[in-house]
Amino acid sequence: MTATNPSAEAPPGTLESIAAAHGGSDPDLRLRKYAAMRQTPFSFMRGACQLFYASLPQVVTLSGAPPAWLCGDLHVENFGTYKGDNRLTYFDVNDFDESALGPVTLDLVRFLASIQIGADEWGVSPEDVESLVHRSLVAYSTELSLGKPSWIERESARGTVKRLFAQVAGRSRSELLSRFTTRKGKRRRLVIDGRQLLNATPEERVGVEQMMSTIAELARDTEYFRVIDVARRIAGIGSIAFPRYVALVEGRGSPDRNVLIDVKMAHRSAIATLRAHGQPHWQDEAHRIVAVQRHSAVVAPAFLFAAAWDGAGYCSREMQPQEDRVRLHDWEKQPKKIGEAIVLMASVAAWLHLRGGGWLGSAPIEQLSAFGRETSWRDPLIELARDAAERTQQQYREFSKGYDDGYFNPAATS
Repeated sequence: MTATNPSAEAPPGTLESIAAAHGGSDPDLRLRKYAAMRQTPFSFMRGACQLFYASLPQVVTLSGAPPAWLCGDLHVENFGTYKGDNRLTYFDVNDFDESALGPVTLDLVRFLASIQIGADEWGVSPEDVESLVHRSLVAYSTELSLGKPSWIERESARGTVKRLFAQVAGRSRSELLSRFTTRKGKRRRLVIDGRQLLNATPEERVGVEQMMSTIAELARDTEYFRVIDVARRIAGIGSIAFPRYVALVEGRGSPDRNVLIDVKMAHRSAIATLRAHGQPHWQDEAHRIVAVQRHSAVVAPAFLFAAAWDGAGYCSREMQPQEDRVRLHDWEKQPKKIGEAIVLMASVAAWLHLRGGGWLGSAPIEQLSAFGRETSWRDPLIELARDAAERTQQQYREFSKGYDDGYFNPAATS
């Protein structure tokens, strides 16, 4: 395919910004990510977090709110269930790659925009979307004003969240091992399917073994984290272009008590880079992610640690399938169920911000609570989210044309 010159047709910076954000990443993984982003406007938004924040206006609604520890990529599919390091199941925000200290409205504008961007994909009418955005903001403000973070109990969960609890709580490690590994006698190997798991190079295996050794020291259990096999992992959208691995480790014994550990390279937060100042000093980006998640989540996921290899920080956690995240398109054209789930997420977001209250530069809980009681910022924030959603839709159209015209084809642009 012969490339056109899409940069002359699109508003300056849209395609170039996307390409620049992935400079230096693995070319094959980068193309996989662009293909995933091309699917829908919502998948594009998930893969273009930096562009989203770079495109927001500099207004007091987004800069003058109290600072808190943010998820940084708060959209409706970054919530899910997981097993904590106490082996109990929790529902919470489950992605802290973009976490940073910043005004709470930065998380909220992305969350509200994600509702509007995904609505057509889920079969939700414009009227229901408008109501849902308002209800979500009221739920967030109400929980923030109470000043007491809570959490979702398995017994009280409803709808898709209840299903996710049952899915995770009822799944044994043996079932997960059977899905991603093959067994020969008393030894397991990862199944390289070319879709979720790819072959790792000898150098990558050495690097993962080095990181597992670091984690073993932190966990004080050398034998548990002894590496049996390593593969590259493809999961999500936002992090596809950057190194990610799964390590099959000894656990409590081969073959059926082995454990799968997800190891993902950490990158600098888009919010910290573009929208927020006064960040604490971290040893590296992985230590930022782990520290914020440990402090802000209800309970830390199992095996959440930071390690380093080849000059970069990596975060580990117990591997989970992608379907443990909320997937609203499973409820297509069921606006009542979708609405219940999203309003619950808004409450979870407020609890997240409250848990970090007063920690490392965050506003104290009293200030966050007072902000929740205010109403003057709500309508301006909804308008900003509406504008951000429309802008993202336009950027998606520009990206899709550039993608289809071969802009991101290395052979066409070399």
